[in-house]
Amino acid sequence: MAPPQLPELAVHLSNHGSAREVVRLATRAEHVGVPTVWLSEDLYYRGALTTAAAVAASTSDIVIGFGVIAPQVRHSVALAMETRTLLDLAPGRIVLGLGAGVVERTRLVGKGEGAPLTVVREEVEAVRTLLAGEALELEGVVHTSAGVRLTGEPPSEVPPVYVAAVGPKALAQAGRMADGVLLTMMCARPHAAWAAEQVRAGAEQAGRATPPVAAYLPIAVDDDGPTARRAMKAMIASFAARWADLEFLSSLFTRWSDLDPERLQSLKADVAAGGDGVGHVSDSVLDDFAVAGTPAECREGLARFRDAGVTHAALDAGAAPGAFDALLDRWPELVGD
Repeated sequence: MAPPQLPELAVHLSNHGSAREVVRLATRAEHVGVPTVWLSEDLYYRGALTTAAAVAASTSDIVIGFGVIAPQVRHSVALAMETRTLLDLAPGRIVLGLGAGVVERTRLVGKGEGAPLTVVREEVEAVRTLLAGEALELEGVVHTSAGVRLTGEPPSEVPPVYVAAVGPKALAQAGRMADGVLLTMMCARPHAAWAAEQVRAGAEQAGRATPPVAAYLPIAVDDDGPTARRAMKAMIASFAARWADLEFLSSLFTRWSDLDPERLQSLKADVAAGGDGVGHVSDSVLDDFAVAGTPAECREGLARFRDAGVTHAALDAGAAPGAFDALLDRWPELVGD
């Protein structure tokens, strides 16, 4: 029997914890053969660009992606400058990830009202323009530029730009213009399959090849499958509890799983009272949102996401101490031949 076809695998490292630890894990990931590390920039934790510079200086081969940078807190010119610096440090190893951000968070800096489609389109076009050495004339919904041009020689490359997208219009726009698409954390398999079709249709409309579809994918791997699955249910419950009152993020569960609004609030109350919320997460929710079990069971789960249209999976082992080291210990078993 042929082995299951897997997505291209990477790791996702959060900016919620120590940047020093992210650099250590990224360096170890390169050592075990991980091709790409994705660095998040959730507002308002740690800056991904500084961390990326440290990762670039500590590694030699691993590709460094951003997932994702919100234009509202960084001017297009500043982002282009920082990207040029990273390209000096790690030529051929930088992938930009851009997204409109979560409106409840961008509003905190007075930048939450711009239409997400326009915010993303303007930022992608602006950064590409600047990195190509051209002058940027922009009167945008977030930023303006009166003919600014990067001083000196432009970089020898414009890095791939991935776009974070969730809704149908955003996914179609990403299909038309992006080098790749990033689906949100906690993207269920039915959601991924639907999203991949929106991306394909957008690309077809623009007469171009369908770009890669990447997703952050929670994973728990252990020789004891039930132990891994319980740990993953707790991780899913933690996300669901934190997101229960954020309209966009909670809809990832209420629209695409059996965690309806009432059950989601019950889960939140359980976690708030000190519980782990595991009893509210069914096996079907686990298998739709994540992969967990023995290495062989995880490979089967990864293949199911590949069948749903996820071509690239950035694996996230969560915040438990030692979880990422355990994942990297098992990397050869997950990748297989």
